[in-house]
Amino acid sequence: MDRGRRCGRRLVPDLPPGFDLHEPPGRDRPGDSLLRHRLALPHRPAGVGSIGHEYQYDSAVLADRPQFEDLYRDFLGRIYAYVRAQVTSSADAEDITAQVFMNAYQAYGRFEARNTTPAAWLFRIARNATLDHFRAHGRRERLRRTIEHQPVSEHDPAGMAEERIQYRALLAHVARLPERQRDAISLRHSGLSFEEVGVLMSCTEDAAKMLYHRALKALRESAKEEMA
Repeated sequence: MDRGRRCGRRLVPDLPPGFDLHEPPGRDRPGDSLLRHRLALPHRPAGVGSIGHEYQYDSAVLADRPQFEDLYRDFLGRIYAYVRAQVTSSADAEDITAQVFMNAYQAYGRFEARNTTPAAWLFRIARNATLDHFRAHGRRERLRRTIEHQPVSEHDPAGMAEERIQYRALLAHVARLPERQRDAISLRHSGLSFEEVGVLMSCTEDAAKMLYHRALKALRESAKEEMA
């Protein structure tokens, strides 16, 4: 089995034990129903031609791409995990994630799968939305964020509480990485290829690999220091 895959989910190979950005535990997961409510997501995305619709698009273009509902379902967790690794709170992460899918929904009529992958297209929107968030709050992406305190409910299973503690510890380590290393490992861990990471970060595939492996080395060293 590929070391980068487990239970059908893509993971970053050789992360320290317990370190997984892909799917946040418990209350650190995005609220799907909440995001749907914010998006007021209909079944047919804007820009998809229909009888009497204001916009009409080439049928070959429409047939060449997945339905927006499928993209939303397949990428919600991955987009949220990427955003959550960048920002201070889960509330901010939900707001930004909702904005990402709103922006994607509004731009979907111009998306052509022949020119880019759905993942690269969505993560470019997510990266821009995250940068917009920092600009709006007068902060740079380089910001060293603090991990929000979320008291553990007495009704939560002990295992779930431990998972959330490990997840926040990972976010703290990731937050201390240099900006481009943090971006590289977050994008790569979200399932993008090094080629896609390079395109999003305006660098070569080899440069993206170098940034990623430097970030991974730094995370391992941080984990060793913490366990020492």
